[in-house]
Parts: sequence; C-alpha cells; structure tokens
Amino acid sequence: MSDRSQEKTIDFASSLIASDGPQEHWLWRICVFLGYLLCGVLFTWPLTLHLGESVIQKGDLPVDSGQNIWNLWWTHNILLLADNPFITRMLFYPETINLFYQTLTIPDALLAAPVLILKGPVAAYNSIVLLSFGLTGYFSYRLTISIVDNRFAALIAGFVFACAPFRMQQIYGGSLERIATYWLVLYVLLLMRALARRTLVSVFSAALCLFVTTLACRYYGLYAAVYTPFHVVLAALLASPEKRRVILLIGTGVGVTWAVLLTPLLLWVGAFGGVEIEDWYMRQVFHSVALVDLISLNVLHPFWGSVAETWLSQYHPGGVESGAGLGLGTGILIGLALWRHWRFAWPWALLLLMMLLLAMGPQVRLTENESALPGPFLILDLFPFFRNASRPSLFVAVMLIPVTVLVALGITALWAPGDQGCRNVSRFRAGILAALVVFEYLVGLWPLIRVRSAPESLLLNADPVPGAVLELPPQLDQSEGLLNQICHGRPLMGGYLARTPFYPIVAASSATRNLWQAQEPIPDIVLLDPASELASLGTRFVVLDLTHLSQGDRDRLRKQLAVPGIDRFLVNETREIYVVDPGFARPVVVPGAGWYEAEHEGMRRWRWMGNRAEMLLLTREQAVVALSWRATAYGSSRILHVRQGDRLLNTLDVPAAPYSRMITLRLILPPGRTILRLESTAERVSDGRRLSLSISDLRITALPVTDAWRTGVQHLDIPPTRPAIAAPPCR
Repeated sequence: MSDRSQEKTIDFASSLIASDGPQEHWLWRICVFLGYLLCGVLFTWPLTLHLGESVIQKGDLPVDSGQNIWNLWWTHNILLLADNPFITRMLFYPETINLFYQTLTIPDALLAAPVLILKGPVAAYNSIVLLSFGLTGYFSYRLTISIVDNRFAALIAGFVFACAPFRMQQIYGGSLERIATYWLVLYVLLLMRALARRTLVSVFSAALCLFVTTLACRYYGLYAAVYTPFHVVLAALLASPEKRRVILLIGTGVGVTWAVLLTPLLLWVGAFGGVEIEDWYMRQVFHSVALVDLISLNVLHPFWGSVAETWLSQYHPGGVESGAGLGLGTGILIGLALWRHWRFAWPWALLLLMMLLLAMGPQVRLTENESALPGPFLILDLFPFFRNASRPSLFVAVMLIPVTVLVALGITALWAPGDQGCRNVSRFRAGILAALVVFEYLVGLWPLIRVRSAPESLLLNADPVPGAVLELPPQLDQSEGLLNQICHGRPLMGGYLARTPFYPIVAASSATRNLWQAQEPIPDIVLLDPASELASLGTRFVVLDLTHLSQGDRDRLRKQLAVPGIDRFLVNETREIYVVDPGFARPVVVPGAGWYEAEHEGMRRWRWMGNRAEMLLLTREQAVVALSWRATAYGSSRILHVRQGDRLLNTLDVPAAPYSRMITLRLILPPGRTILRLESTAERVSDGRRLSLSISDLRITALPVTDAWRTGVQHLDIPPTRPAIAAPPCR
C-alpha cells in the first residue's frame, strides 16, 4: 500500500468516505472503460457478432429478454408522445395496467436511445448488456481507486464486480433491469463523495442517482436505500466526534431527498398501496441465498460448470441462479485484506456480512431445507412494500460493493514495500491471485437465441381498422406475444408481465373466457355471443397459434369462431387468424364476480349470488339500454340494492320462491365496461354456500335513440395501431 493509503488508515471512517481519488488523465479513464467493455465482448462471445438479431437467454425462448426488448420498444414509443410510460392499455387490453412494479427500466432505455432509434430494440438490449460491463467495471474502479490508490488493485476489483457470477446469471436470465448494476455502484460512489464533500450539490447528486437507480431497477433502488443507513451510521461511528453529526446529516439528507423525488412519481403513477403479493413469504424463501451457495464453484464455467451446477442443485437448486459464490481467489484476497489491513478492512467486511444476511431472506439456511433461524430480512417485511420484494438474493448485488473494496485491499496487501526483489515477488503473487480470479470467473460460449416475431404480425399492422389482438392460447409466461406486438403494434389481450394482473373479462363467465381457456361453452343465464362481445371490447383479430394448441383445443376454438361477424382471415401451417367485424358490436352483459355456478332444471337456468355480485356491461359506443332479469329470494323476501360505482340506482323488494320479480333498468352506458353491483343479505345454507338471490333470464337490449342524440355519441377509445419497425424482431 502506498504512503498515502497508509496515512488514510489512521482515520477508520476514511475508507467509507471517498475523496475524488488520484488525478488521472481523461485518456486513461477512457481506456479503463474500454477495457471493461472488451471484457464484456469476451465474456458474452459470440453475442457481438449478432447484436441486432439474437440474445443470450437460458432455455429455448427469449422469455425475460423478450419482455425487456418490449420494455425498450414501449418506452421509446411512449416517450416520443410525452405520455406516462408507467401506464399502458397495450397489455391485457382493455384494462389499464400500471407498469411501475414491473421490469420497466426507463434510464436504460434513455441510455440506449441512439441505438434504439437507429437499430431497433434488439440491438439496444444487447448494447445495454455490453455497456453494463464497461460502466459497472469503470464505476467500481473509480470507487476503489479513491480508497486504495493502486491502479492494479482497483482494476482487478472492477473486474470482480463487472464479471462476477452474479452478473453472469442475470445476463443468462435475460433480466435487463438486474444487469444494470452500474447505477448501483455509481450511487454508492456518489454517496461516499457526498460524505466527503458535504455540499448540497453532492447530496442532491447522490439522491438523484439513487432515484435513477430506483427507476432502473426497483430492487436495486430499494436495497440501496436499505444499504445507505448501514454505510452512513458505520462511517459516523468510526469518525471523529466532531464529524459524526455532519455525516449523519448528510446521510439523512440523501435519504430524504430521494424520498422527496420518489413520492411525486408514486402519486403520479398511482403506485401507493396494493403491491403486496399473496405468497410473498414463500417467494422470498425460494429466492434467497443459502450458505452452501457461497462455496459453490462458478456454474457457468467452461470447464467445471456442469459439475458445479449438478452439485449445487443437490443442496440448493435456487442457488444455481443466485450467483452468490465468489470463488477461491476472491476469498483469499478478502482474507488477506482482513489479515494485513484489519483496521482498514473490517468496516467493509461488516457491510459485506450485513448484506449477505439480508440476501439470505427470511431464514438463515445452510441448504434448501427449512430453518428455524430467522433472517434479518424479516425486519424489512414489517413494512408492507418489502413484501412485494420477492428476491432477497438480489442483495448480492449490493454485497459486491464491499467485496470489490476488500479485493482491492487484498491486492495491496501483497504490494509490500521493500527492496526491488521483495516488491517483484509480492507483485508476482498478486498477479497470480488476480489470474486465479479471472480464470474462476470465465464462462463458456453462450448459446444465442434469435429474436423474431411471427411474420403474420406485419399483416395485422397493415389493416387500417383499429382494434386489439387476442392470441390463443394466451402465453402469460412467455414473451412471444410481446415480440409479435412490436410488429403488429396493436393492443394485446393478455401479455407477459412479471406479476400477472387481474383480468376481469376472463374472470367473468364470458365468451372471451371460453376462448381464453379453449373450453366448450356451457348454457348460462345469458346467451353468449363471441362476435358481439369481441366487437364490443374492441377486438379486431383472434390468432390461433397451432404450435401450442392440441387438436381438441383447435376444434373447440374453430367452432366458437365460426359465427357471423367473425371471418377467417389467414390460414397456414402454424397460425389461423380471424378478423372481427366491428359492425357486429352490440351491448353485452356477462356475469362478473360473486356468482355461484349456473344451475338448471329442464330449460330453465339460474345463478345464486351471495351478499354481492357483479354484472359487466360492455358496449363499443355510448348507448341507451334496457337491462332485465328475473330475481327470486332465498327462503324469505329480501331487499336488493343495485349500484353503479358509488351511485345507488335502485332499491327493490324481491319475493321468495315460488314467486319471482322481473326487474328492468334503463341505463345510459358509456363506451367500454360498466360494472353493476347487486347487493342483498345472504344466509348460510346446508351445503356451506351463502345465498341471497337467484337470477335468471338476464338480457340487455339497445333502445332506439334519436338521430340528434346519436350525433354526440362517444365511441370506444381504442389505442391506435403503432407503426411497425424496420428492424428485428420484425425484419
């Protein structure tokens, strides 16, 4: 370690408070960045030869990578319109979907904007993959050079982060938002500089970077925010008494400014509340690090990767994708740092340990077996929004920051002063350990997947009539539909999101659900009409992907689509495309939530409801309708309340069997979906159900209106068809 570094060890907190580091020529800095970028080219080979057409992705399909390619396409399109990128009606149409808690990464889309505009989303995706090596390595280098003042040590430390097994696993999984670790490293670097400079500009810069990190990856932003108090409090405790208060104020200022920047965005996109996932605990346990992961060899290594994967799979299958193993060389360097520079290294080792414990999730486990020892992540779960964070293992990304510093300290521990012969021997040992780290982190040649959409998608784009596309079967865990949408540019009924949203039209007893599930229609209290329902929803095309449908499913779907108003548009060996005539749209009613299954006696059919049930009313344009049904109360007469939103439409007395009451409402419906809520008092019956009313003969009829009224009629707002791109996956 140089004299300057030796002097810095007098103040234990100085290793957590970074200065600007040594002055370096701009040409050297560019060379450092290009060196790490070259590492990216080598570690992802042969991706560079196919930047515009193929991606790295485990499996046979571009699942997560395809989703992130769609994210880039969507962000580019919506930002050109200066609209809200977090809100879309292009997926799970006609619903409005909030993308804030999805994998949307706007900062990376802006970073790759030139490539996105000139070469398309596939090339933009791959450019971010390569840039992640250059930027992660460079920022890690800048962070460590400000601490150890040793170029060789800082270069190796940057390599450890840029090419760590953790990052290779994220690339292999196609998770663009988790590949972008450079925002995370840059934030910690700016945080340390804010603690050193103590200016408003430096505080705002760190908070702004944390905000950008949160936009790029919700996990990294949230976990970096958790890391911040550990770093700041530890720096304050180790600093001289007169500096402690200032350090704590600076750290608090960064956190508060980040919250101030983030809160308006959360309000704007409506991201407060309702984010907790139902099985959050089990997801967290599955996506957590076990102690056995730390000693695993690199499962992507060209020589021993398959053996290491088989071994680790026996003890913790989830650990194969965590990339938590650091390797023997890195472990030795961390040990040397603690041995030779204990007083300087232990704060970083403590931060490493804390991040590791958080990465272990709700249980501290040796293997995949359940453990009774709780993990500190359970403390975070006391806050509801952390229950939406189902991947504690991503704390490994934060853990890699103290790892890089300790690796650099380990290298400097071998950079011993003395005569020329001692220095040569020490530096030779450092070189050997650095070579061991590089060798352990090697990966084999990546299998590439070509990204392309169904060629028929461009035909759908050419059709002048706006409308959505219903692809069957719905691929909710695949990105094929998203890639097709890039080319046909139409709203998609379905899609692939990290968290599948509730989709009312297929939760209801509708013709759309029968198509969605490829099931035979069952007689119900209302006559289902696929053509009218699809036209009223704004659906223009129904696409059957024959490669994913059994013969039985094909026959059932063809039978349902062989009706007036739906015509066969195209047939080939892999796809059948049907076009829906919007002229067949008429008001439609379907039973929504809250109904028991239909029952029948002879030709009569009815459904029971509990305390409340919903009816979904669909219309393509504003309409005056008569909605009627026959109601019978269970046991004794009951009061029925009919509501539209918060407005009470009617209160009715419904007699008990054998009597019934015919109910008719005249309504003015806006275009789109209207929900009527029926409410009555239910009681438990012998079979366990809670019954209030039975409904039968449900009908909706459009009433005639004057020509003067019709001139001001509102029509369904269907998102316009977006132009196809002249690049992969469309060309």
